[in-house]
Amino acid sequence: MSSSHPTTTAAGHTGGPADAPAADGVLATPRHVVTAALALIVAQLAFRAWALSGSWYRFDDANFMSKLMSDGLSADLLFHGFAGHLMPGAFALTAWNFSLDPYAWVYPAVELLVLQAVASLGALVFLCSAFGPRRGILPPLALFLFSSISLPAFLSWGPGITQLPFLAAIFWGSWAHLNYLRTRRFRWALLTMVITLAAIAFGEKAMLVFWPYAVLALGWFATGDILTRLRTVLTRYLPGVLLYGVVSIGSVVAYLVLGAGSSEASGSSDANGFALVAQRFLFESWAPGVVGGPLRWTWLEGNSAGWAEPGAVVSVLAVGVLALLTYELARTRSIALRAWWLVGGILVVDIALITAIRAGAVGADIALAYRYLTDTIAVTAMALALATLPLRGAVETLAPTRTSPFLDVPKRVAVATAVVAALGLFSSYSYAQGWHDDDNTRRYIETVQADLADVDEPLPMADGPVPGWMIWGASYPYNQVSRVLRPLGDKMAFPRASTDHLYMVDDKGHIRPAAVDPERRSIGAVDASPSPDQCPLRVRQTPLEVGLDGGVAGAGWWVRIAYAAGAEDVGRMRVTAGDHSYDVDIEPGYRSLYVRTGEGRFDSIGFQSLTPGSKPCLGGIEVGEVVPFGDPISGAEEGD
Repeated sequence: MSSSHPTTTAAGHTGGPADAPAADGVLATPRHVVTAALALIVAQLAFRAWALSGSWYRFDDANFMSKLMSDGLSADLLFHGFAGHLMPGAFALTAWNFSLDPYAWVYPAVELLVLQAVASLGALVFLCSAFGPRRGILPPLALFLFSSISLPAFLSWGPGITQLPFLAAIFWGSWAHLNYLRTRRFRWALLTMVITLAAIAFGEKAMLVFWPYAVLALGWFATGDILTRLRTVLTRYLPGVLLYGVVSIGSVVAYLVLGAGSSEASGSSDANGFALVAQRFLFESWAPGVVGGPLRWTWLEGNSAGWAEPGAVVSVLAVGVLALLTYELARTRSIALRAWWLVGGILVVDIALITAIRAGAVGADIALAYRYLTDTIAVTAMALALATLPLRGAVETLAPTRTSPFLDVPKRVAVATAVVAALGLFSSYSYAQGWHDDDNTRRYIETVQADLADVDEPLPMADGPVPGWMIWGASYPYNQVSRVLRPLGDKMAFPRASTDHLYMVDDKGHIRPAAVDPERRSIGAVDASPSPDQCPLRVRQTPLEVGLDGGVAGAGWWVRIAYAAGAEDVGRMRVTAGDHSYDVDIEPGYRSLYVRTGEGRFDSIGFQSLTPGSKPCLGGIEVGEVVPFGDPISGAEEGD
């Protein structure tokens, strides 16, 4: 924060005590300031490297993985929306990782850490360029580096690979944009748009970076009322305005045409819904996170991400601290509150997006998930710098109006910064610990791999959904075991029909024999224990219908058919269940045939021998869902 009273010239340059060495010699030179800033960045990256070391793919990541492994990388995947997002860069990088090893975490972990380093260095470059390498840039830098707000997205591949480029673009794009505003050289505008488009390629939300661009131009590089400022910017920066307009409008149109229609999420459109989300977002998520909170997290069953749980005391204190800071800035610094427009615009848009897209299915509490607030910490840090330091080269810039007992006392600012950073680290550590403990997805995959380690031929598997805590059922068909575990396809097959053997993956990832839990059974002259010698019901070349004790609707059911066949009965048989027919081999002996049903409603099973002279004897027929029974094929115990 500002620790002195700079004077402002017509050109916007500052001089005076603010740029003088500190009386105690601490951070007395620009070199010392940059060294301290780099040390803070190294400390942040070291902590986040530790946090990543215990992470793995989670929840939305599994959905992301399943989509890519099922459909492969294609132009359709790159340039059409998925779950309401348009992110060709994220899919391309993920595909490259999968080509190396689909279940190796080291590649995404390194990429996330590199992107965090790019964003953190971007914050330092922006602050040094905007305000000079002075000790006043360290508090906003520390706020960005150590707040827990950006940690949840960072630890998860799907949110991280879309939002970290956005954070980097906020700082690097604003750095290039400032240079354009100062020099009016068009190459800086071009660089700004290159950075912006690179971020948008990883996630459409990066389009919000145009808000900081607009606020910087209108708030600090023009004067007068808002209309006068608009005219000034249009006149002075017309080539850049046209370029920014083409890119921003083009990006919005591209998203609306290609990506927006892919969302199946539901929202709340009424004012009450917006108010509830705003309350959670501002008072229980953002405000506590800015001052080092939330200190506590709640971990919901079936949701691998922790939600902020600051409690009433922490929330009230956080809002009070921010209110006091705002009052002190308004009292002692000119145009300081102008910087809050930078934060306010992003907060309003984020709240509106959560309300319109997410709150309908989950409720207002979804605003307690920090993955939806990631961008707010970057603009909050930037706004804090703009509210406390004079912007170099600006037409209008900040100046002190009176002495502040807090802002103008470096030691007090340093203590406050250290306290907020320490609290932020504590909140981040507690989140990382909870995240490491809730490692169900990795355990699930590793258990499957361990059970299949000694399998030489593909096992006949019953397909079905993975656990709901891994991928929501609404993501069908990408929540199916056959899609999530596709890289293990050399050890698993998912047939529609199988004789004697059928396996499935249980909720813990173990491979177990599958049994049909009957909902319907055959009726009529059917012997539950068929015999080739004494058989009341044989399958012949004339079609045969065996009735069930009730109707069956929809796909996904399994039929277990017991039959007996002699050596003379070996051949082929057609089985019809629903609107699907299967031609299966008849094998000698007492057999159990498993068949997956098709679509539509049916109340009987059809049979027909396709081999002259083959007359297998039908036994009992059961229709129902498959359930695991017996021990895992690896011999592992239930609790393993």
